[in-house]
Amino acid sequence: MKLNRRLLAIAIFLASTPPAWATNSPMELKSVLNDLMTWMPGIYSSAPQVFFENAAGPPPDGVHENFYRVFAKIDAPQLGENVIYTQIHIDGKDGPIYSGQQVLFLVDIDKGRQAVRIQGRRIKDPENFVDAHLHPEMWKTIAPDPKYGGNCEFLWRRHGAQIVGKLSENDKNNSTCTMTSKVSDTQYTWDAEWILNDHELWVYDNGYLKDGTLFSGRADKTHLRMSKTRDYECFASYQPAKGDAVVNNGFHMHDGGDHYTWTVKGVKEPVHIELMRSMWPSESGRNYKELLRIEMFQGDLDAPPAKRKVIGNGWASADSDRTSFGTGVWGARCKLAEAGAPPKKN
Repeated sequence: MKLNRRLLAIAIFLASTPPAWATNSPMELKSVLNDLMTWMPGIYSSAPQVFFENAAGPPPDGVHENFYRVFAKIDAPQLGENVIYTQIHIDGKDGPIYSGQQVLFLVDIDKGRQAVRIQGRRIKDPENFVDAHLHPEMWKTIAPDPKYGGNCEFLWRRHGAQIVGKLSENDKNNSTCTMTSKVSDTQYTWDAEWILNDHELWVYDNGYLKDGTLFSGRADKTHLRMSKTRDYECFASYQPAKGDAVVNNGFHMHDGGDHYTWTVKGVKEPVHIELMRSMWPSESGRNYKELLRIEMFQGDLDAPPAKRKVIGNGWASADSDRTSFGTGVWGARCKLAEAGAPPKKN
């Protein structure tokens, strides 16, 4: 009898105990909001993940997409105090913008659900707001498209040294949201989790039809790993057998797998220079670490690293502010651009 009463008391206690996220005090939520608005803005690339998967072997669904993504805080008080504009380029910074992925993030604290909330909204007339992060004059008129979004929200909470956002319709402690399209009247279920720290963003984002068919995302449910890039000022040189050295000075690249193509007088093929900060594949696991790498090669720019005609390369630790190489004929070096200096477009 005493045991039954004890079990009943435990059951009542558990039923009345709020979920674990209730420990997020107002002060903690302000800290999460501050970290999100500090960490998320930047330029990200998934090319380091693509490089590693090509070298070490892909996950079950194959190599991930090469995305270049911009997140920028904009001053748009008509939308709220904390607004982030984002756009995705396919296959690097010079690739086309991913259709439908010019999005506004409206960020605030949800006191009732004790989380930081992001409402993601597609932009109305997106063709008029390309590269909006570079044009403050656009911010006063930028607006969500009423035909899309507003159904599901991301709720962000702290998990150790990172913050995690999960999609939610009513905070059932999962990462799914079921909604009906305002355009097609089709029912979709989205399952999404984003993980953010001060130098990387991992994105898992799957979409399913009513019958469970996966129409967007990956069946292997692996995250797209996007690294925040840094801007480097670079220099390259060529010393022909006869004559003076040819020098290319002052071009810029980011360290997220950026490329620069140089046409050198007297050399038949252009040379490509790549700057990459990524995990280095190591079958033993002993050398599995992040490195900053510069490589010069000729031939097909899109050829996998193993099939490149490499002229020269060099490595440095991932946190180094420079990397270089020199062969006596060819050379290149990159140095971290001055802190706060805006990246330059080549």
